[in-house]
Amino acid sequence: MERRVLSTPLGRVELVTEAGRLRELSFTRAKPTRHAPDPISKELQEYFHGRRKDLRDIPVDLSACTPFERRVYEATRHIPFGKVATYGQIAKAIGTPNAQRAVGNALGKNPVGIVIPCHPVAGWDSLGGFTGGLGYKKKLLRFEGVLR
Repeated sequence: MERRVLSTPLGRVELVTEAGRLRELSFTRAKPTRHAPDPISKELQEYFHGRRKDLRDIPVDLSACTPFERRVYEATRHIPFGKVATYGQIAKAIGTPNAQRAVGNALGKNPVGIVIPCHPVAGWDSLGGFTGGLGYKKKLLRFEGVLR
């Protein structure tokens, strides 16, 4: 496994990759690391600098996730840049229309936030939560033009 910390306009991001696949991604306060350029870091930097709006081609390793979590992540991975969805919409999209709370719990365990974009998923009457903290969720939603 390889760990890297990238400095981005929204804060520092830690990546854990293995065999060319992203296993973990999270905001961090750790110092940026020096590393050879790699496709995952390049695509993330393009996203954070406004040159990329789709991260679906970044290979992710979800082998530690349950089948239900993987279905939730696949549905959220298809939320377009700058759009939002509700927990209920995701639940309905994966064929379990009454599983809004379970969708929220799955998103709370998302190991590769941003690449699997859980930040644009909200409750019908609130922003909902975010594993990285509500401050980062708001930063990401502002960055994508959803919030002012």
